[in-house]
Amino acid sequence: MQRAPVICGIFFSVCLLLFPTAVRGQVPSTAAATEAEASMLMQQALDYEASGNSKRATSTYRRIVKKFPVAASAPSAQFRLAEVLEQSGNLNRAFEAYEKLVQDYPQSKEFNQAIAAQVSIADGYMDRRKFGRAAEMYLSIISSAPYATFAPAAQFKLGQTFESEKEYTKAVAAYQVILDRYLSSDYADDALYQIGYVQLTEAQSRSNDLSAAIDAKNTFEDFLLEYPESEKAAQAQENLDRMTGREASDLMAIAQFYDRNNEYRAAAIYYGDLARRQPGTPDAELATERIEEIRATVGEDELRSGPERAETGERAALRRRLQNQVETSSLSNYAGPPVSAVAPEEELPPPRPRLRTSADDVRPLLPEPSLPSVEPDLPVE
Repeated sequence: MQRAPVICGIFFSVCLLLFPTAVRGQVPSTAAATEAEASMLMQQALDYEASGNSKRATSTYRRIVKKFPVAASAPSAQFRLAEVLEQSGNLNRAFEAYEKLVQDYPQSKEFNQAIAAQVSIADGYMDRRKFGRAAEMYLSIISSAPYATFAPAAQFKLGQTFESEKEYTKAVAAYQVILDRYLSSDYADDALYQIGYVQLTEAQSRSNDLSAAIDAKNTFEDFLLEYPESEKAAQAQENLDRMTGREASDLMAIAQFYDRNNEYRAAAIYYGDLARRQPGTPDAELATERIEEIRATVGEDELRSGPERAETGERAALRRRLQNQVETSSLSNYAGPPVSAVAPEEELPPPRPRLRTSADDVRPLLPEPSLPSVEPDLPVE
C-alpha cells in the first residue's frame, strides 16, 4: 500500500519534466497566439500614431519587427516605421528603414512603395545639391532592386550626381548602364545624349582635348542614328555641326604647323587624319593634295615611322649611342667634348617631333634664333 504514493510521485515528476506547461496549467505558445499579440501591438502603434504620439508609435513598430519578425504584420510595421520617420523629417533614418523593408521583406505589398519613397528622399538630397549622399542612396536603391519600376530613373539620376560633381568617367559609366540594362526604358535616349554631352564638356574642360571631342562627335552621331525623332535631336545636330567644323580646323592647324617646320612625317599624319575624318570636304581635298606634294618632295621612306624605316642593326645602334651622347651633353654639369667632336654632324640623330594634341598647343618648340652680340660689318662693295 505504501508503494502507490511513491509510484504517483515518480509519475508526476516525469510529467513535470516532459510537459511542464501542461502540468502547471499553462497553455503552450502557438503561432496563432504570436499573430494575435503582434496584431494587438500593431493596433496600439496605429493608435499612438493617430493621436500624434510618434515617439511611442515608432518604438512600438520597432518592437513588433524585433519580437515578431515573421509575423504577418511585421512588413507593415516596418513600412509604417519608415513613414513616421520620414514625416518627422528624419530622412536618413527613414531611408534606412525603407531599406530594411526592401531587403528583409522583398515579397511584401509595400515593396514598390518603399522603393518610390527612397527615390523621393534621394531626389530631395540631390535638389539640395548634396550630391555625394544622393549618389549613395541611388546606388543603394539600384543594388537592392535593380529591376524595380524605379530602377532606370535611379540609374539616370546617379549619372546626374556624378556629372554635377565633374566625375565625368563615373557619369559616362552610369549612363552606359541604362543602355546595357534598361535599353527599352524611357531613359535610354536621354542617357545616350548625356554621354555625348559629358564627353563634350570633358573635352572643353581639358583645353579642347581633341580625342574627347572626337568621342563626343561619335556619340552624337550614334544618337541621331538611333533616336532621330527625339526632342533632343536638334540640339545633338547643332553640337555635332559645331564640333565637325572645330575638328577640321584643329587638324588643319596642327598639320600646317608641322608642315611649316619641315616636320613632314608629323604633318602627313595630321593631313591624313583630316582627310579620313572629313571625306569629301574642301579641307580634306587640300590635305590629300598636300600629302602627295610632301611625298614627292621628301620620298616615301621619310614619311614612314619607327620600325617601318629601312635601317640596319649597326646604324640603329649608332643612332642610339649618338642620342645618348646628345642627351648627356645637354646636362648643366657636362664637361666633356662637344658632340660634334665625337661624331660627324651629319650622323647625329635628328630631334624627334613632338605631336600636338590640340590647336591651342600650336606654337614653335624651337628657341628663337639668338642675335649676335656684336653688330656685323657691312659688306664691302
